[in-house]
Amino acid sequence: MKQDNDILSRISHNDGLRVPEGYFEDFASRVAASLPVNELAEGKAVVAPAPRTLWMRVRPYAYMAAMFAGIWCMLKMFNMMATGDHDLSIDHNPVMVAALSNSSFVNDYVYGDIDECEILDGMYDEGVDFPEMFDEASADSAISTIDE
Repeated sequence: MKQDNDILSRISHNDGLRVPEGYFEDFASRVAASLPVNELAEGKAVVAPAPRTLWMRVRPYAYMAAMFAGIWCMLKMFNMMATGDHDLSIDHNPVMVAALSNSSFVNDYVYGDIDECEILDGMYDEGVDFPEMFDEASADSAISTIDE
């Protein structure tokens, strides 16, 4: 007994989607008959335009005023950011001065985030000579602890 290897020939091609005979022949006329009558499209009814309210008359001017106010605010912000009128230094900020003068805050939050290698790299970049900072004995011990 020889089996057919073509899978499509073994199944039926009936997908269950059937349309009755002659369904699409008068489809357009049946759909047009089922729609409600539109008097405006046929030109039978004349509709008067709705009266314009105060807001409908003022709305374009209100939108234009809002647009100009937004542009003015934007230019004001750009001007404030560009000029150096505002002193943003830490010296004139009382909260930052109080925090940085507190040694426990500095030890916990500032020095805790800085690695010793970063400090030494910064000192090297600034040109600090390490043997001048220490006497010769402590310089050798400091260098040996860094290497570890």
